[in-house]
Amino acid sequence: MRNPIYVDWAITSKCNLDCRHCVGMEGGELTHAQVMKITRDIISLSPRWVILEGGEPLMRPDLPEVGRMLKKAGIEVFLITNGNAFTEEKIKELAAFSPKILFSIDGADAATYENTKTGASFETAKEWAKRCTAAGLFHGITTVLSRANLRQVKQLVRLTEDLGGKNLIFLPLKPFGDTEISRDYYEQNKLSPLEQEAAVEEIYSCGSRLDIFYDEPFLWNLAAEHGLSLDGSDSGVTIPEVTGCAAAHSLYIQTGGSVRPCMFCSEELTFGNAAKEPLGEIWRRMSESESITGWSDQNKRKGNCGECSQFESCRGCLARVAKLTGDVLQADPCCPFAG
Repeated sequence: MRNPIYVDWAITSKCNLDCRHCVGMEGGELTHAQVMKITRDIISLSPRWVILEGGEPLMRPDLPEVGRMLKKAGIEVFLITNGNAFTEEKIKELAAFSPKILFSIDGADAATYENTKTGASFETAKEWAKRCTAAGLFHGITTVLSRANLRQVKQLVRLTEDLGGKNLIFLPLKPFGDTEISRDYYEQNKLSPLEQEAAVEEIYSCGSRLDIFYDEPFLWNLAAEHGLSLDGSDSGVTIPEVTGCAAAHSLYIQTGGSVRPCMFCSEELTFGNAAKEPLGEIWRRMSESESITGWSDQNKRKGNCGECSQFESCRGCLARVAKLTGDVLQADPCCPFAG
């Protein structure tokens, strides 16, 4: 059985901000012993890289110890931060294992950014990004793309360049949360299939030197249709040899230890708890589950995905299909090629 190519770990539920599109964290914090156990289990699976996020990962006291263990094992470490919890001491602690730091910035100006991240300071995030650049740690920006910032695509590219970044990851808004507020926010701010297609064309035609990734499974098919070049990257999200949704090639660990295919998957797609059993056993269970094997098999898929000639280079977003339809075998309702 192959191992996961990468592991995404929300290492703490603690956060100093309140983001309007937060996917939500499990209650409680793992103990230090549990975090060490999970870290050793991750190392035993030998992923190429690990993403440490939260919550706000800088608020986890044993983050540096986890990072050093992963780095010593030869595993690349990415860290996603909101940029508003830094101190000079934290910069020094991070430098000890040299993670590639990605700042979560969801707007190219203060008004847009601070409206999305309640309690955040745009200027503070930019200042610490510059300090991380000076320390050789700043990798780039991740931004949740929605109708709130869709018109700022080019400005976000320039912002990343100005801060000294190398990578920019656009994460189109996915369905999240189980409250009426989160559902309403998604419905009001999600991108339509036509808006997604236009965004991809604009992003990959802007002539930037950045390594840019648009995190949607139909990206490769849209790029082929519009003649756009997709460079290979080490963004911490892309897998060069895998096109389409990476849900069958990675795993996500929630703050309480629950394991799911990716961070956007809801509780129904939980396959175990890494704090309570070996992560390798959970990975095997997930890989062999009907949810993953059925979703990956076009012969079992329904609707447009079951008939699509470009299925193997996309497969649709597992988390979105499950969340919006309640059936992992259904077609992705947000595909630009459907209808």
